[in-house]
Amino acid sequence: MTSTTEPPAEARNTAARLAPTAAMGLAVTALLVVLFWHNLRWLVSDWRYDPYYSHGFLIPLISGYLIYRKWDRLKALSQEGFLGGIPIIILSLCLHFAATHLDVNFVSSFAFVLMLTGLAWWLCGWGVLKELAFPLAFLFFMIPLGRLLIDQVAQPMQLFAAQVAGAGAQLLGMPTQIDGTTLRIPEYTFEVAVACSGLKSAIAMLALGALLAYVVRDVWWKKAIIFAASLPVAMLANAARIWVTMMLGRGLSEKAAEGFFHTFSGMLVFLLAFLGLFGVTSLLGCKQLRDDI
Repeated sequence: MTSTTEPPAEARNTAARLAPTAAMGLAVTALLVVLFWHNLRWLVSDWRYDPYYSHGFLIPLISGYLIYRKWDRLKALSQEGFLGGIPIIILSLCLHFAATHLDVNFVSSFAFVLMLTGLAWWLCGWGVLKELAFPLAFLFFMIPLGRLLIDQVAQPMQLFAAQVAGAGAQLLGMPTQIDGTTLRIPEYTFEVAVACSGLKSAIAMLALGALLAYVVRDVWWKKAIIFAASLPVAMLANAARIWVTMMLGRGLSEKAAEGFFHTFSGMLVFLLAFLGLFGVTSLLGCKQLRDDI
């Protein structure tokens, strides 16, 4: 007697229903890679060589993980597409071609995220798009902004860091002269350069603040405070780094202040900002996390 084992009818029906969707997904992915190939290469290159966006590699991985955790819920939703996604697709294509012509890569990257949003709405419907709203929006944090914009933001952050660090030194009775981004104390002068503005940590902390606000389960205004706090927390942490540098320069030597500590202090800023942001979250009483992470 010969016995054959066949999958249940329900499993066969599910596979038959998902096969066209998988084929369409592969076709759309291939088309996107071809269409945005130049821009995707630019993104990876900037993540590798631009210290302000070295965290860019993590953003798509985090978004992918969030989508993976929602996968069972996404499969259970109605997959009826909506034509409202087509105008978004057309807009993203226009932005992409214009940005490619003008060689403005970060605009093309914005167009890429808009394209993903339009495709999700068009092919899968509003229910799926609502579930994917944060993972898609989070991708904006992977986009390196133009250097001109970064330099414009860095200068006020330099001035803020110098003012706060200088005021902290004066509170301790240390004679401190604050001249723009230059701090002068006896035996030591510190210049708050662009690299010391704290912008690198601030950019990464904005992404972390958005992620933390998303994963906690609480009312919307507490989430908004967590995200809004990420920037000032990063700026204060950077000012604390500069203040410690001044203390080392006065108490020990210029070599001690600008040697190993100066190299290590960038990591210290992020750690202080990280702890500060979790402190804000604890003060707000946000102790529960979402079920789908």
